[in-house]
Amino acid sequence: MSTPVSNDTPESKKAVFRRLVDIYATGNLSALDEVIASDYVGHASAGDRDLDGFRQSILYFHNLFIYDKDSFQVNDQFVEGEKVATRMTAYVKVRATGEPITLIGINLARIVGGKIVEEWNTWEQLQPPASAPQQK
Repeated sequence: MSTPVSNDTPESKKAVFRRLVDIYATGNLSALDEVIASDYVGHASAGDRDLDGFRQSILYFHNLFIYDKDSFQVNDQFVEGEKVATRMTAYVKVRATGEPITLIGINLARIVGGKIVEEWNTWEQLQPPASAPQQK
């Protein structure tokens, strides 16, 4: 007899967030229901959003950037109770120019029953290294 796998272990909570990252990279909006609760609330610099607002955000950023299935790299994840903290790097290209850019992000997701019910996130673009000053 097999034991059911709990969806509230630290590793399963990390896996829920990593699944969200995969869904985001592919833009598979229909799969969001697998990992996002219907009463989801997201807190971002643009303001709070519900599940539909999150879908719109994904569409917006897919219009700005070109993603592939390996665009996101999860650098660190920590679990404390219901919360999963994730540090990520995104390697994307500007859709209008094809210019590659690197984004770094921090996300804090509250995961209950195998779904994200609330999250806080922030992203910023890494600046290319400045040229070394030329010596005279």
